[in-house]
Amino acid sequence: MKTITRIALTLLVTLASAALPATPPDPITADPETVRAVTAVKKGILAGHKARDRAALDKLYAEDYTAIDAKGEVTTKKELLDGLASGAEIVEGTYDLIKVRRWGNVAVANGHGRIVYRNADGTTRVSEYDSVNVFELRNGRWYYVAAFLP
Repeated sequence: MKTITRIALTLLVTLASAALPATPPDPITADPETVRAVTAVKKGILAGHKARDRAALDKLYAEDYTAIDAKGEVTTKKELLDGLASGAEIVEGTYDLIKVRRWGNVAVANGHGRIVYRNADGTTRVSEYDSVNVFELRNGRWYYVAAFLP
């Protein structure tokens, strides 16, 4: 009886293993053109903040843009742009999108940033962080519509 049970159990495990995919299915990965386009938007966002270029940023952020941070605080496009002139100066910065997924007119990307700020008193601080970015294709253009920031 032990042999039959062992054979039955081995057969069951073998059949179950064969039915499962070897690796989990890949999430919906964005096509290269989408990756290029949303990367350009995100790089433009960083460049616009570094230059404190309100007009350039106004073209990249959607009117209904919102960001939420780990504390649950929400920032709108208007608040972000209004605080542009008084915030710490960006001395240098990089941001790389790690993975971009697309569903129709929406692309979601996680990424990693490293920004060096100069404070009003001349000191500097470094912010190294991961975030989630949401982009939407509207009238043929990609806009930055939402973010989850640390």
